[in-house]
Amino acid sequence: MSRTNYADYLQLDVLLAAQKPLSEHPDELHFIIVHQVHELWFKLALHHMERACDALQHDNVLEATRLLEQIISIFENLRVTVEHLHTLPPMAFHRFRELLAPGSGMQSYQFREIEFLAGLRGEQHINWTKKQLATSEHWERVHQRLNDPSLYDLFMDALERREIPDIATLYEHPSKHAELYLLADAMSSLDHRVLAWRHSHIQLVERTIGAGVMGTGGTTHEYLQKTLLTPLFPELWEARNVLTRRIGLG
Repeated sequence: MSRTNYADYLQLDVLLAAQKPLSEHPDELHFIIVHQVHELWFKLALHHMERACDALQHDNVLEATRLLEQIISIFENLRVTVEHLHTLPPMAFHRFRELLAPGSGMQSYQFREIEFLAGLRGEQHINWTKKQLATSEHWERVHQRLNDPSLYDLFMDALERREIPDIATLYEHPSKHAELYLLADAMSSLDHRVLAWRHSHIQLVERTIGAGVMGTGGTTHEYLQKTLLTPLFPELWEARNVLTRRIGLG
C-alpha cells in the first residue's frame, strides 16, 4: 500500500500557492487568506446542507439536526474570522482596495448556493443574485440549486407527514414533536449565526472604509444593514408571532 504524507494529502503546494496579491502592501495577504478561508468553510457548509437535505428526504430528522449544528458552528467560526480583519488599519486597506473593484464578497457564489439551498428563493432575491454574480457560469451553478428541494421545503414535508398543521403548532407542543422541534430550533440558530456573521462584516466595513461610502462592488452601508432583515427562514420567525397571537386569543 502506498504511503501518503501530510503535505501531499492536503495538496499544500497548491493551497499555499493560491494567494496572489495584486499590490505590494503586506496586509493584502491577510485580506486574501481570510476570504479564502471563508470559501473553504462555505464548501463544507454546502456539503453538510446537502447531507441534511438528503437525511430529511429519508425522514432522518436527528441526522439532519446534527448536520445543521455543524453548519451553525461553521458560521460562528466565520464570524470570528471576519473579526480577524477588524485589526486591519483603515489606511492599509486603502492601499489595495481600488485594485479589487468591481470584485465584492457579494459575488461569492457558494454563499448564494447556501441561501438557495436553505430556501431563500423569493423572485426578487433570485433576480438580484443573477445581477451580482461575476460570470454566467457562476450563475448557472447557483441557479441549479433551484432544481433541488430546499431545506425549508423538506422541513415542511416532515411536518406534513406527521400531520402537524403549521410551525406554530410545533412550537406550541415541543415535547410532542421533539425531533422536529429540535430541527426547527437548529434552523433558527443557524439564521441567527448567519445574521451575526453579516453584522460582523458590517462592522468591518465601518472600521475600514466607513459607513458613508460605497463598497468595491457598488454596495452601500445601507444595503448591508438591510441584509440583517433578511433571514433564511422567515416563516420560522413569523410562526412565533402566530403562536403569541394564538396564546393571547386563548
